[in-house]
Amino acid sequence: MTLDSITNFGLKQLDNAGYYLTRYGITDQVNRHNLIAIAMTEKEKLMGEMARLELKAKIQKRRIEKLRDQLDAQSDEWIAKTPKLVADRLFKAKHLVASYI
Repeated sequence: MTLDSITNFGLKQLDNAGYYLTRYGITDQVNRHNLIAIAMTEKEKLMGEMARLELKAKIQKRRIEKLRDQLDAQSDEWIAKTPKLVADRLFKAKHLVASYI
């Protein structure tokens, strides 16, 4: 059996169930069209949720980058206040650490 034949079989059974439910007056809302509409609605909700999470991740990434830049500038100020021999070594160490980040 292929996926198409299984899908068609499932949809026919859904239509049959909807037919009998309608026939007995229970509901007329069970059919393939409503199932597809529900699936598409859920898909759109998931896509919206993914977009929200991606935006949230980008915002957090930007905040972290901004904080890193601020810390980098602050460390440069602190290193500049040290004696030249110490400052040269600290700048070299800072550059070495920055190459790993």
